[in-house]
Amino acid sequence: MAMRNYIKGAAVAAMMVLSLASCRKESDTVHNFSYMDVVTWQKAKDSYGEKFKILWEGLNSNYGIWDYEKELGLDWDAVYDKYYPKFTELDTLLSKTGEVTDDKLRALVQEVVAPLHDGHLFIMVQNHMTGNFIDVSPNKDRNKKEREKDYNEAQVGEQVLKPSLTYYYNTPGKLKDFKTVDATTSTQLLSVLDSLSGWSKRMLDSTSRKTLVTQEELMSELIAKTMENELDQVRALKSNEQIINGINTLALKYAYLDIPGVHVLDEKLIKSGIDMTYALFEGNIAYLRFDSFSITPYLSTFVTEKSTLQPYAQQLSAQVADVWNAWFGAIQELHKTKQLGGVIIDVRGNGGGMDSDYAYVLGALLPSGGHHAMDTRMKRGIGRYDYSPIIPQVMPTFVGAHVTVTEPIVVLTNLHSVSMAELTAVGAKVVDNAKVVGTRTWGGLCGLMDNDTYSINYAGHIGVEGETPVYVYCPCEASFTKDGKLLEGVGVTPDIEVHLDKAAWNNGLGPDSQLDRAIQYITTGK
Repeated sequence: MAMRNYIKGAAVAAMMVLSLASCRKESDTVHNFSYMDVVTWQKAKDSYGEKFKILWEGLNSNYGIWDYEKELGLDWDAVYDKYYPKFTELDTLLSKTGEVTDDKLRALVQEVVAPLHDGHLFIMVQNHMTGNFIDVSPNKDRNKKEREKDYNEAQVGEQVLKPSLTYYYNTPGKLKDFKTVDATTSTQLLSVLDSLSGWSKRMLDSTSRKTLVTQEELMSELIAKTMENELDQVRALKSNEQIINGINTLALKYAYLDIPGVHVLDEKLIKSGIDMTYALFEGNIAYLRFDSFSITPYLSTFVTEKSTLQPYAQQLSAQVADVWNAWFGAIQELHKTKQLGGVIIDVRGNGGGMDSDYAYVLGALLPSGGHHAMDTRMKRGIGRYDYSPIIPQVMPTFVGAHVTVTEPIVVLTNLHSVSMAELTAVGAKVVDNAKVVGTRTWGGLCGLMDNDTYSINYAGHIGVEGETPVYVYCPCEASFTKDGKLLEGVGVTPDIEVHLDKAAWNNGLGPDSQLDRAIQYITTGK
């Protein structure tokens, strides 16, 4: 899952109470569940029971909606009493048989967290017998089971469905303008990796063809072989952030070779990557689709820090700015001349991201000064029910000169609209001239902090993904609708429900029934 990013000032050291003995007695021992605390993880490296203790107590101290789960009938203490013995049985099984399968461990973790409704919640537990990490997402399991039709509708095979305008682009008269860009992080990674790998392979190929090589060629061959081994190590890394750090290390190490296309990747774009499309439909309906809320780094760096970016990052920033400006500019000009038919914001398959992006999407259509879309509260202590008061969650709106759109606005959603995509849909529901069209969203509106700001609100990442024996992606903020409803595990229900006719859509070659319904609403008001 993707998450919303927050900047909340200097990080405050926070300590978590680890109150677990075999019978869950209270303890004065204080542990920090952040990635810096080695002590917290030591026993868990070779014990399933200790892994469960960290999982249970980490959630007990960090999870943001225990009152909601209690209302739904969950007794978290009873979960400990039931499942701690089951995890210690795995330790016994391993000592007797020497085998605990990944499937067995995954099934047990799934049972523990299945009742939890936070849509972002993601757990990884290492099976020390196999060395593998098993991962569990309770809301994904719930959606696949309880909303199978919607889930499959939002997929193409194992991939999230990517809306396509191919049919409209190829149908005369449907589109008046069209721009698109694929500025993904993976594209940047592949570019530098390919440049490094290309150099090493060319060098190895050149020397392999010669019977005699010079001392300089021999040295270049050794460098190339070393580089190939290092590239293999980078490719084996699990996360984009780890890969980027590895690439940057190699880029600096081999900078003296002046290999074309090899440069340090700009850190501002490390967590970015966006596939974005603007189109102007007949009737002057301005359409914007993007697969993640990661617009801000491209636009902000392009506008204010362009000179500090590497050439490749400059190019991507310029492309994203070009697509966004085409959409935003069309809306401004057409509204001023009273020719704007309406606006469509397509967040189908959008995994969420930065809350600052709100200003460039729905917030670009609303008055400056912020938009009170929902209400929120934070985790404020190590106690299970230590929460802040509920306060207005005011989302940012565009600060530059712009018109307020009074024409019809549609936010298009499906089950794979997550996090900020859902908050955008909720925001549309409190705008008089906006509607949500499509199918119910994922059900994960609670926000999360980055690991480097862990524990400001006694919540956040527990451990480090792929490194500590337990890792939990645990939101710390609960988001409520303005009438007090929590939508975790439920999602945002559209004002106009319409399913995608996948047979007609034909993998993007045919008409899009959800998009067509959005256009129908804009043009007819019905």
